[in-house]
Amino acid sequence: MPKVEYSKAKGLVQSTGSGFVMASETLTTGTVADPGVALTICGASIKTVTLANGTSVGQLKWFVGAHADTSTIAPTTTDGLWASVALTEVGDSAMMVWSGTGWALLSRSGSSAAGAGAVAAMPVIAN
Repeated sequence: MPKVEYSKAKGLVQSTGSGFVMASETLTTGTVADPGVALTICGASIKTVTLANGTSVGQLKWFVGAHADTSTIAPTTTDGLWASVALTEVGDSAMMVWSGTGWALLSRSGSSAAGAGAVAAMPVIAN
């Protein structure tokens, strides 16, 4: 199987190798995530991240924390009764989908070990 990479500028690009790679960005300065890039990695100096509205229904957006300080993700428009999600540990993540009217939170994952059914180690959702 060839390597297929999604690029915001070029779409799907096939090359030598294997697997599927999403376009990504790492924020080390600035606080604005690109809604057209599927994965945003929040670097150590990033405290608050804004996310503009999506452009296509079904558009997916992942955030991953790369440090043990809090990065708060605050979309311009959300679906549901939430306003932000805070990533507090290395490996914490949140996944959203653009519904056409707002970003719906699909999942959140904590990187800390926790017992079955525990939510204490998961990213905090605020309304």
